[in-house]
Amino acid sequence: MKKTIKFKYATKTFETDLAGFIEAVSFKESSSNLSLPLNHTDNIIAAKNINGSGYMGLFQWGEEALYDLGYYLGDYGISYKDLAGVDKNSELSKRWQSQFDSHNWVGRWSGKRGINSKSDFLNNPAIQYEIIKEWISHLCRQIRNNNLNEYFGKTIQGVEVTESGAIAGMHLVGIGGLGAFLGIPKFQGSKQIDGNGTHISKYIEMFNHFDLENCCQRKIYIGLTDAEKNALANKEVIVVSRYDGKYVSGETRVKLKSDEQGNLPVIVRHPNTEIKILADGKESNSIVQKANEKQRATLSDFPISSYAATLETESTPQPKPQTNKTPQELRSEQSQTMPSTPVEHSRILRDIPFNIQIVEGDSGRPIPNMTFFLTYKGNIKKHTADGTGTRKGVIAEEGQDIELSVEGDGHKQVIHHFKVDAALNNQTLKVRLPVHSFSIRVTQNGQRVANTLFSIFYRGREIPKRTNASGIITVKMLTGFVFGFGVKGKSLVLSRVEKSAAIKGFIVNASAVKASKLNETADEQRKRQQEAETAKLQQQQKEAAEKKEKEAEEERKKAKTEADKNNQARQNNGYTQNGGRPITIVSRQAPVTSDTTRYHIYHNGKIKRENKAATGYAEFIYYDQQGNAHNLGKSRFIVGKKYELVYKNGKLTGNRVIAGKTYLIDQRLHSSYRKNNIGYSWVIVSNEGRYYLSGLSLASILGAMCSIGYGEYHGSGFSTKDGSSGVESKTHINGINGDFRYLGTNNSHMVATVHTTYNNFDWDTNVRFIETLHRFGYKQFLSRPVSIKNGQMLPYSSSVINHHHHVHLQGFSPKIEDI
Repeated sequence: MKKTIKFKYATKTFETDLAGFIEAVSFKESSSNLSLPLNHTDNIIAAKNINGSGYMGLFQWGEEALYDLGYYLGDYGISYKDLAGVDKNSELSKRWQSQFDSHNWVGRWSGKRGINSKSDFLNNPAIQYEIIKEWISHLCRQIRNNNLNEYFGKTIQGVEVTESGAIAGMHLVGIGGLGAFLGIPKFQGSKQIDGNGTHISKYIEMFNHFDLENCCQRKIYIGLTDAEKNALANKEVIVVSRYDGKYVSGETRVKLKSDEQGNLPVIVRHPNTEIKILADGKESNSIVQKANEKQRATLSDFPISSYAATLETESTPQPKPQTNKTPQELRSEQSQTMPSTPVEHSRILRDIPFNIQIVEGDSGRPIPNMTFFLTYKGNIKKHTADGTGTRKGVIAEEGQDIELSVEGDGHKQVIHHFKVDAALNNQTLKVRLPVHSFSIRVTQNGQRVANTLFSIFYRGREIPKRTNASGIITVKMLTGFVFGFGVKGKSLVLSRVEKSAAIKGFIVNASAVKASKLNETADEQRKRQQEAETAKLQQQQKEAAEKKEKEAEEERKKAKTEADKNNQARQNNGYTQNGGRPITIVSRQAPVTSDTTRYHIYHNGKIKRENKAATGYAEFIYYDQQGNAHNLGKSRFIVGKKYELVYKNGKLTGNRVIAGKTYLIDQRLHSSYRKNNIGYSWVIVSNEGRYYLSGLSLASILGAMCSIGYGEYHGSGFSTKDGSSGVESKTHINGINGDFRYLGTNNSHMVATVHTTYNNFDWDTNVRFIETLHRFGYKQFLSRPVSIKNGQMLPYSSSVINHHHHVHLQGFSPKIEDI
């Protein structure tokens, strides 16, 4: 596999193995040509190269790098052993650090590999070549020890982070620069630019997708073949990676293309990362990155089948990323890469009218008055079928992808997607609502309720069902339909059929179990009564049955389920329908629809919200004073609970869950952006995981940051993943209220908290930030008097204790226009 790199004065092609990586880096650093022998004149000259800052050799080494590898002993000969137990602020520590400032190479050498002087080093290109391999291994260990490999496959500032790109970036500015680029708090403030003004992102992008072979022992190599086992050359696929780690959690996507032999670029991820391959709207099974194994997968006939890869234990060669896209966008993107059938140039795409009929997945019978949704060009619209289950007169542009979904709890539930073509013209498309088989698990006080009769209320019928010895009832229902679970004559709770749920659990109390037993006893006694031969026996059994039935009625009135928020359907929401009509819900793990809310954020504080009803994705676009658009990224909504504040005697006492849902965005997916002098770097450090904001709140915060110019910000966050405030606070609910550190002079707030009593409190910068946040919708702030201003308060703020080290944002009322 080969990679072509465009340098400032030349364009060169390299093999993507370790030797190719070394050759490419050396050419960039010293203009060497390592495709020639090391003793070639060009390489001998390059090996002696010393730049104006004192960096030297084929790879422009600095003093500290060769010190770390044990070749150079430093200007003052101070070793790491000498520093053991010494305070970091001591004179010895400061002297040790200063010995690398000048790169004058006046110190002694260790004699390792026979290198006893600067001259020995410069005159030995072969030794330099071996040292670069040592250096790569050293940098690899640093990446592993600091968990930086969690970021492999993630796109930051438009650049994909790969193993080889990260190594090249560290060679440029060290682990601190790489950590700062990745947004890791402990590295904040480290330089991301070298002495020549080259930013680390340049090296990460330039040197990505090389296979560093034994840098780490884990690699995944994927080859694509057709049905005849011929290589699929230049085939585009999307690699989806999912991992939950110390720094990175969630899903990343990158687009890769196979080479002429059908091989994709090598894939390197953190151990236990789950990887899938998407192509042509289909996906492979999961491939889990093993810790110390080189894995190979072969995808056969992938354009036609979705059969999964089989893993072998072999090796041979490489990845590249992309932004977060909806399933609909991915299908459209994949279709654009497929060869198109020749058409006449005069042909114009036309609108196609057609009908959609929703039918039962098993019987094929129409479902009357069915409500469903169509996602078209990223926008979602509600439709209702007539008495025959048909929605007539749907019109869509030829060639467009359409998703059909039904209402859910939070996200819509996708049941079908199709492409509009001429064959649909004035036709009726039948869509089968799938039949889903699942189990109902009944428990009481953590114990399975076995061999007990309960009732399922489904489509207007009450169906008696008995739990087995494991407390399980097996049922089969149409996806998305509402059903009730309870005891005879009483539905205790409503739930919805979820295609993603294999088991639904219901927790019942003692009265529900007792009512069931009493009902069953009453039924049995009634049966005996009917079989009795004598009137006396009939009368006795009748009285006994009536007595038991009366007791059962009393218990039935008290029967209820324990709180089970994951499965209980709200009976007071607008989507509940009587008579067993379909109501759907999707678990948070189910695939979302492709609908996207777009927040158009303007420098004057106004926000235009496009497609407000969408629940799939949120996209943020900022428009500066010159009208330039800055895309700040797109990510999936996360569905949380909805909360309200609770007051007693006018005093805030806490918060509680209320009806409804909150749609949140993970701030970590939008933590940095920069283009020229517009952008931000925003770090949240929160022990409670308060990384989540509502879409509108995030739009306001990002707008305020971008309208200021470029700045760096640090805070403790907004809400937790479920929309709650966490333990330490009461008011951080629904992703609206948040906290920021005060801004310090020279960005000192990125290193440590800045108090209102400190001399490094940057008054002008804090005032500007507060006033800009106010313009973007945050009308109230909690703060403390500022000492350097003789106790003056920040604008729009009230003095509240425990706010000397952070400012609290509240009173959210943005200028919003729905379009």
